[in-house]
Amino acid sequence: MGELFGKEVFTIGIIGGGRGGLGLLKFFGTSSVARVVFMVDPNPSALGIAEARSRGIRTYADDEEAMRGELPDFLFDASGDADLETRIRQRLRGTSTMLITPLTSRMMVEVLTENNARMREEISEVVSTIKSELSTSLDASNSIVARINSIMSNMQMLALNASIEASKAGVHGRGFTVVADHLGKSVEAVRNLTQEINRVNENIIHVSHRSDTVLEKLK
Repeated sequence: MGELFGKEVFTIGIIGGGRGGLGLLKFFGTSSVARVVFMVDPNPSALGIAEARSRGIRTYADDEEAMRGELPDFLFDASGDADLETRIRQRLRGTSTMLITPLTSRMMVEVLTENNARMREEISEVVSTIKSELSTSLDASNSIVARINSIMSNMQMLALNASIEASKAGVHGRGFTVVADHLGKSVEAVRNLTQEINRVNENIIHVSHRSDTVLEKLK
């Protein structure tokens, strides 16, 4: 096995640049433990060959030429050519390279794709549940803020009335002045609380939007 960026990776060669080979190339393209090192197809216009070139992967028209250098850990035969499979088996005899036949590779890709789809579905369900709970929490929080604002408005009116009464009563209105002062401080504390709740709500909205992005990527 080779090493890439200090991490152990499996090297892979693909024989056949048709749809099967292209599927394998895309399947392993995002893997951190497997790296496609070459693709073989006699047709230079094959879909897989074009994709391999765009990814900077070596391409060959002849399998013998491709296997003259260092052999990969796994060689996937996606050609569908029984005679070619026989020749490759003979060529790999005595080496550590494992040949993966078309049937085996198709089964492997289908199983892994199915598992991947199931995992995406499960993740999607979890993210959707979180998004729903966030939405419920946001609604409840907004309702609380509305009630607090209503109470704060009433407190402001009381503070204003207390100030008016204090001014009317003169020196005898010190009690009203104290009440007005306390109410004013309470209103300010409530205002700070609502601002903090609104900041939390903004974070909830941000997380909700991020969850939308995750759900979109899982499709």
